[in-house]
Amino acid sequence: MAEQQKSANSQVELREMTSRYMREPVPYAVITPMVPKNDGQLPLCLVLMGGGGSRQSLVESQAMFDQWWSEGLLPPMVLATPSAGMSYYHDHSDGSARWEAFIVEDFLKKLRATCNVDHRSSATAITGISMGGYGALKIALSRPDQFVAVAAVQPILEPGLSDQDIGARNRIHHASGGPPELVGPQRDPTVFAANNPANRAVANARSIRESGLAIYMEVGDNDLVNAHDGVEFLHRVLWDLDISHEYHLVRGGDHGGPTLRSRMREAYAWVGAVVTAARIGSNPVMSETERPVTEWIESGMKGKPPVVAPSSYAFLRMVRAQLQTLRDQAAASDPTTRRRYGVLPAVPRP
Repeated sequence: MAEQQKSANSQVELREMTSRYMREPVPYAVITPMVPKNDGQLPLCLVLMGGGGSRQSLVESQAMFDQWWSEGLLPPMVLATPSAGMSYYHDHSDGSARWEAFIVEDFLKKLRATCNVDHRSSATAITGISMGGYGALKIALSRPDQFVAVAAVQPILEPGLSDQDIGARNRIHHASGGPPELVGPQRDPTVFAANNPANRAVANARSIRESGLAIYMEVGDNDLVNAHDGVEFLHRVLWDLDISHEYHLVRGGDHGGPTLRSRMREAYAWVGAVVTAARIGSNPVMSETERPVTEWIESGMKGKPPVVAPSSYAFLRMVRAQLQTLRDQAAASDPTTRRRYGVLPAVPRP
């Protein structure tokens, strides 16, 4: 029997589930916003907590999400969090607990069977904070076709593709514990490499690009465990792989502290915008503003261009059309012109 806690804007349910991947039942919490029944199925957002976090962390966030819903910052969506302890959302090699498999197979299946949610990947997001940000990224970057968006707030990442790349500066968080084969002095380098979000991005670059997975990462530049090094590294890996993403380096931000709530607000506003756009679809009805621009482009840009607001998408379409010849000429001598991101020269170290 699920325990319930209601507010004016949402309902929290505390549940637990058994899984073929776990030796013990897993407690979890679900927040469902109060919406009219005729609104249909809602998007689903998995919320992975940081080290030591649990379903109670989501319960304690109910008032925050209620406020964001009442403000219209976040569209109605179902939020779900399992109690994951210090798991790092890791599949243990001895099979004692397979957290990643649990999340993407049994947990998602359970939520879709018991909650009023849209089953499509285009309506499924995954988010995480700290250890949960690491988990969200490694899961989404290896299965980009299963999620519309991934957002990681101050994820615990290390700046390298192999264990030998990681110095003492970026092992400080190991003192907090975690799976010994992944975190700590007995780490297995092959386990680290296999679970590293950067390596997963490299291995799945083409499918990530083709899927259109929306990626958001943010971190403070004064992070007490130097997580900003790893996030910056992943940003550069995604840039070099030409994988579109959004990246925020917060000046003065730390690992938690007074800036965290406003940073989470930005991250969830971004998730909400991505989910809303996906639900609208990629072919919205052409507006009266856009129609003259489309006709002008299709005419071969003859005559004066239409007058449109510089802040509109129509203006950007018009300018891009005007620049296309120059871009094609540049691509003839520099193939990187076709990329979203340029190939940048290495920066010499002082």
